[in-house]
Amino acid sequence: MQIRGKQIAPVWLATAGGVVIALVVILGLWAGAPALGQSFSIGYVDMQKAVDSHPRRAASEKALQEFFQAKQREFQQRSRGMSAVQRQELDRQLQQQFLQKREELFSGLDKEVRQAVEKVAADQGMSIVLDRTVVLYGGTDLTDAVIAQIAQK
Repeated sequence: MQIRGKQIAPVWLATAGGVVIALVVILGLWAGAPALGQSFSIGYVDMQKAVDSHPRRAASEKALQEFFQAKQREFQQRSRGMSAVQRQELDRQLQQQFLQKREELFSGLDKEVRQAVEKVAADQGMSIVLDRTVVLYGGTDLTDAVIAQIAQK
């Protein structure tokens, strides 16, 4: 599985999901949420699908592609006459700029999706909402409702 371009082992995802569930239950008990034996409403969202469905996703992808092409041209122009070590350093700098631009363009989409998740969860009375990648069985799929919420904005 990849998250934001980084390879994540399924074991780590399952472990992280278990830790999140345990923390939510502990914090929920501490904060006065329903005690064990009472019902929790658990939902899940396919976050990747929700982000991919965001109306500004295509524009962000296009802007990132244009930025990448500009950085490629910049590398070709600036790297002429440089040593291999200098070209490698320039490449590293331009890659860092690319990653920063990507974060800038997509962090806003992610934030809006998370806000939509919160609203849908509150509207549907969910106690806990997890990412689809950590749900093996059960729960209520909120993905379509989240996508509809994002589309309304």
